[in-house]
Amino acid sequence: MNPLLAAINYEIFPPINAVLNSLSTILLITGVILIKSGRKDAHRNVMVGALITSAVFLACYLTYHYGVGHTEFPKEYPVVRRIYLAILIPHIILAVVNLPFIILLVVAAFRGNFEKHRKLAKFTFPSWLFVSVTGVIIYFMIYQWFPPVKSEAAPGEASSDAAAKIENGTGALASVASSGPEILEARRKVGDLVFTPVSQAIQAEAGEKLIEVVFNVENTASVPLRILKLESGCECLEVSIDQDPIPARKTAKITGIFDIEKLRGSSERKIAVLTEQQDLPVFLTTRIEVEPIYVIEQQMTTWTVGSDPVEKMITFRVLRDNPVHVLGAESKRPEVTCELVEVEKGRLYHIVLTPSSTEKSLLGIVRLETDCEIESYANPLVYYSIQ
Repeated sequence: MNPLLAAINYEIFPPINAVLNSLSTILLITGVILIKSGRKDAHRNVMVGALITSAVFLACYLTYHYGVGHTEFPKEYPVVRRIYLAILIPHIILAVVNLPFIILLVVAAFRGNFEKHRKLAKFTFPSWLFVSVTGVIIYFMIYQWFPPVKSEAAPGEASSDAAAKIENGTGALASVASSGPEILEARRKVGDLVFTPVSQAIQAEAGEKLIEVVFNVENTASVPLRILKLESGCECLEVSIDQDPIPARKTAKITGIFDIEKLRGSSERKIAVLTEQQDLPVFLTTRIEVEPIYVIEQQMTTWTVGSDPVEKMITFRVLRDNPVHVLGAESKRPEVTCELVEVEKGRLYHIVLTPSSTEKSLLGIVRLETDCEIESYANPLVYYSIQ
């Protein structure tokens, strides 16, 4: 694995993406107001800022989904989920369609072809604004307003065969816990097949590389049944079944192996199963919860343009028993100074950020250096902006 990708904390990207979309929205609206008032130079500068902000968002968006895969809206909210999809689908379509037109729009402006620029802007601007606004709405819907709801497993439904395993760092697979995974949806009957469980949650430790999950499928028919398709939507997953076709009145075991080395926080992985009795696949879901080593509060620190350049504090707090020492903190922008304060050695640190001025917008990062033995956790990043 690329060491740079392994070191990324993917949890930070959703709030960063929301901030970037918000900033794009503000800049786009400001740009329209400026051009309508005849302030062409200011309009140009603001729209360049909107272009840069949108480009940074695109890079962050692609990086995040490369790392964690598809993020699905919780099915516990069926009505809201339909609203979410009604927003998400045009958001994605317009984001893709708009890109070449934005490039043409910018090229026309820099070449002085303002007639073409105005014609393109008539339909490019509203769709660009729609993508930015709905990006913020999508973030709040899926990450803030409608979190997943855990359902209770029926008594006796959890199978001991569904115990999950993870790699202990030496290549061997070790059991996650003696009690096995938490069953979110215990069973589902599809035709003559009974899947047990359908959805489960597994706790994994930070730094683990592989995790093995098991699902049972019972054939209640009097004849064998074939599996037509068994696959995952993620390249990092291997999927297999120990009996195909599944013998009559017998149970087969579906096993999936996930690469979780770069996962942070909560993430879902799915296995699609299509049998000869159905037209649509059944999705077997595993929610993987990676226990954090530390938490960084105030992951994004923000000042308003023109406000007092006051110092603001970021908190680094170790959650596990073994200490993690922060050895250094470096701001990547000279306009914002960074001071590391040790509150409790190996347990609690403050990072104090102070901008020299808030007259101009900027986006920057602070790179922390720690002695964490897990490479992907050793150098976390925190972000700041003036907007």
